[in-house]
Amino acid sequence: MVIDLRNNGGGSLTEAIELTGLFIDTGPVVQVREAAGRVSVEEDRDAGVAWSGPLAVLVNRASASASEIFAAAIQDYGRGLIIGEPTFGKGTVQNLVDLDRWPPSEKPRFGQVKLTVAQFFRIDGGTTQLKGVQPDIAFPVSLDASEYGESTYENALPWTRTRPAAHSLLGNFSPLLSQLATRHEQRASKDLEFAWWTSDVAEYRKQRERKEISLNLAERRAERDQLEAKRKQREAERQAAGLDTPSQARADDGLQADERDIAAQVAEEKAREERPDALVKESAAILADAIDLLSTDSALAAAVHPTVAAGLWAD
Repeated sequence: MVIDLRNNGGGSLTEAIELTGLFIDTGPVVQVREAAGRVSVEEDRDAGVAWSGPLAVLVNRASASASEIFAAAIQDYGRGLIIGEPTFGKGTVQNLVDLDRWPPSEKPRFGQVKLTVAQFFRIDGGTTQLKGVQPDIAFPVSLDASEYGESTYENALPWTRTRPAAHSLLGNFSPLLSQLATRHEQRASKDLEFAWWTSDVAEYRKQRERKEISLNLAERRAERDQLEAKRKQREAERQAAGLDTPSQARADDGLQADERDIAAQVAEEKAREERPDALVKESAAILADAIDLLSTDSALAAAVHPTVAAGLWAD
């Protein structure tokens, strides 16, 4: 099972705990330290698991807050592999204080103040604040810490630690990671879709570093034509390689979203969803590699964890 939490900005802490509980029996999931210093341990108390088989969590820089709590818990328990990019790094809790309460007002006058009232900590004692969750198997970084994430805020709280919460380790994937990384690199170098994504990430980062942009109409049209030519070339290569060819994406027409036909936009979004997702495919391949290595190398399986050798991933 691959759980895709890319671009998931989080949500309910309760849901993060309950989701974690689907993959562990019982135990702590996250620690919350209040402003006064009191630390509470939030646990999954519902015995039993919904899925005990192979598990991976796919994340990127836009995976934040509750998404990070879940990914961190899965990593700290050694329950599954974390794949992708370092996450956002939001490990704090905010409350809104209504300033119109003093004195009471029928009409909004003073607005609200957002106060940071607590901080999240992983069960290993580290916080998700600032550093986020570091993946076990890393993909090329589309946005780094200097461009996007908690670390870009001037008033961001620093990374810190608290006491670890007592928990039972389900696995330790460290002995497995070098082999998984080698297999991933070998496969990714031959995968058209993954290579294109890597190229697009590099181009995107190059464009972000540009300090100027041309206002010359001929140059802008040339750039547009170049992108369209690249798209058509990739479609031709995809067909030549016998890969599924998704619906054609719309070429850049220079219009704003509210200037286009709604039906056409819906069709475009559907076509975008049908396009191959190289990262999900590669994440599944990495997980399959882990299954293969653990099932064929008993010494390695025992090093990862005896319960793995005994059939933790036997489903």
